[in-house]
Amino acid sequence: MVSYDRFKYALSNLDGRQWRLFEILANTFLSEEFPNLRPLAGAAGDDGMDASLFQATDDPATVLQYSVRRDWSNKIIETCDRLQETQPDTNVLVYATNQEIGAGGNTLKKSIRSKYRIFLDIRDREWFLTQRNASAKVTEEAEEFCEKVADPQLFGKSSIDRQAKALSDLEAKAAFVYLGLQWADDMREKGLTKLCFEALVRSVLRETTSEERLGRSQIREQIAKLLPAHHRGTLDVQVDGALARLSKVYIRHWKKPDEFCLTWQERVRLAERLAQVASLDDALTAELKRTINVTASEMGIDESTLPRQTVDITRKVVEKVLLDRGEFFASAVTRENAGSFVSFEDIEAVVFQEIAQNRVARGLDPRLLVASVQSIFLNSTEEVRKCLRSLADTYTLFAFMRETPDVQSAVVKIFSDGDIWLDTNVVLPLLAETLIDEPARSHTFLIRAAVECGLRLFVTDGVLEEVATHINRCRSYAWSLGQEGAKGSPPFLLNAYSLSGRDMGGFLQWLENFAGTRRLEDDVADYLLDEHHIDVQDLSAEADRAEQELRAAVGELWHQVREARDKRNEKLGVPPMDPVTRSKLVAHDVTNYVGVIVRRQDRNERRGAFGYRSWWLTLDRSALRMHNDLKAYLRDRPPASPAISPDFMLHYLAVGPVRARISRRTEETLPLMMNMSVLDAVPRDLLDLADSLRIELAGLPPNVISRKIRDTLDEARFILGPNAIGGDAKLTDEVKARLISQAKGR
Repeated sequence: MVSYDRFKYALSNLDGRQWRLFEILANTFLSEEFPNLRPLAGAAGDDGMDASLFQATDDPATVLQYSVRRDWSNKIIETCDRLQETQPDTNVLVYATNQEIGAGGNTLKKSIRSKYRIFLDIRDREWFLTQRNASAKVTEEAEEFCEKVADPQLFGKSSIDRQAKALSDLEAKAAFVYLGLQWADDMREKGLTKLCFEALVRSVLRETTSEERLGRSQIREQIAKLLPAHHRGTLDVQVDGALARLSKVYIRHWKKPDEFCLTWQERVRLAERLAQVASLDDALTAELKRTINVTASEMGIDESTLPRQTVDITRKVVEKVLLDRGEFFASAVTRENAGSFVSFEDIEAVVFQEIAQNRVARGLDPRLLVASVQSIFLNSTEEVRKCLRSLADTYTLFAFMRETPDVQSAVVKIFSDGDIWLDTNVVLPLLAETLIDEPARSHTFLIRAAVECGLRLFVTDGVLEEVATHINRCRSYAWSLGQEGAKGSPPFLLNAYSLSGRDMGGFLQWLENFAGTRRLEDDVADYLLDEHHIDVQDLSAEADRAEQELRAAVGELWHQVREARDKRNEKLGVPPMDPVTRSKLVAHDVTNYVGVIVRRQDRNERRGAFGYRSWWLTLDRSALRMHNDLKAYLRDRPPASPAISPDFMLHYLAVGPVRARISRRTEETLPLMMNMSVLDAVPRDLLDLADSLRIELAGLPPNVISRKIRDTLDEARFILGPNAIGGDAKLTDEVKARLISQAKGR
């Protein structure tokens, strides 16, 4: 059987100079229907771009045309003109082509029937794909066509060079591609070290056949060049082990000369998978192009002025971000640094680095690249998300291989069972994400995957109180709007609701989804347990048993963090937090941080940076830096950090010890990156713009108003750029008027 993707790749990538191969293919496919075909005299192709005209002997009025020309419409008209002179009795033209035509040929069919009185029967790429296994003869011809057209390209330099944009070396790119294939195809229980080295061996042997083999020493040498930082003897042992395992099924071993090559079946299988990768690659390229054009339009940039390399540059930035994240995670695990993470703001650093290194990129607006990359990560189609998820995991594995040849030993250092306490800044986004479409619910999917792989999730009484208090503050703020005026900055959930484009009249009713007005904490606890399997388990008793020096030092550092935040907020016109509230929040932070540490000690949990069972999941960067900051306050070395970031958790779920417990479907829905600024201040101008839009769009259906506000605010964010993160960016009155006018005209 010939696979759909491999045969499609062959038809789609047929070189015009290979038209004879298509003629043979088409003749075989159509001979099932027209057993007696003969060439028409003098119907030779034009410079190799056409095939020939054929006539059905048993039906002289039927003529067949085989062509690989891209301008199929012109070719058909030219053929009909010629037939009027040479075969005027023709009433049926069967046009066979490797091009994709589909419904695009319907208008031409009517025109041909009206002008030439010829019925046009188009057999395009999809027809060939449908018929590829119609009979043994057809299957055999399709297989030979793939071997001559698709396989040399799929295994060759040009196909590999288009992949792994964050890498420059061809062999490194090949290793990356085959690592991705191995990751997607292998049993999820297989050890990562075995998986990685089997992928490397396949990549080195990718162009081998029975006639073109590689010796063991050559294979060892090429893999050693890929991983120059590792001990050669260790690498050779791993390579030999991979060769022994693969020789049983996937590669042939000539024992006397000690040479190897891929089996024919394995070459076919790999070609099929490479064709699937190429199809996903095309989808990613198309999505990037669409995203760039939409973003450029929103920013007032004429897309026709963009360099033709813009898509390629943007994809390179996307993949460099994924590589950076993979390297941070691999480094964190192998070097036991729990504070490492990469956030959305790091996209800007990659963009400016690319602009500095790429002369063409210097002509692009950095905001266009940043916004396009963020949009690809957050708003892609399911097919593109699947492609990006595969790239993200492969870059992580690739980064691990650069760090250590024994990937499995490094990964098993990470906990395989865990009790995770969630910070307030992880819980609130779960509530806010009920306002957006499911594919964009990054925190929700993260928590869902954690539960699926068997992790137990908790919140402390303090976090429960903070969430309930936040909901109460939202109600108070909403009630005060339109009366004497609301004081202070809008709470996070109110901001989220406002920016979703919904009618603010429904805000209080929306809050009822999470809690009523009498027993807020009980209601929130019930909601978290029912919807997200998050239970309440306090850590106050554990925190109270902590050494006084540790507890005091952690408390002092959290007080400093809160004071620094108050100073930043004052610059934005937000009044400082009252001392009582600040002390209570500090106490909650201390309970989370110190309570997890003491729990580890009580339960004699495994030592090592990531071997513990108990953890605190937080978006707070101060918590992730706390371990290093404590060194200046404690006489002894601080206890291992209890804090991990959601970005770290993403990698843990994808490639850590629990990966076998997560279904493929769940893994594909994992977000690509967590927004570390999800609770940062929202620019007042965005909230004002949302309110102005509601007034201007009054009278339209609620869902239309919501969509128009959402789309307009997205455009405003692009205009504000990175400054929006701090909450102090401003739109001019002229820009606001233009945005409102555009929204009304959409």
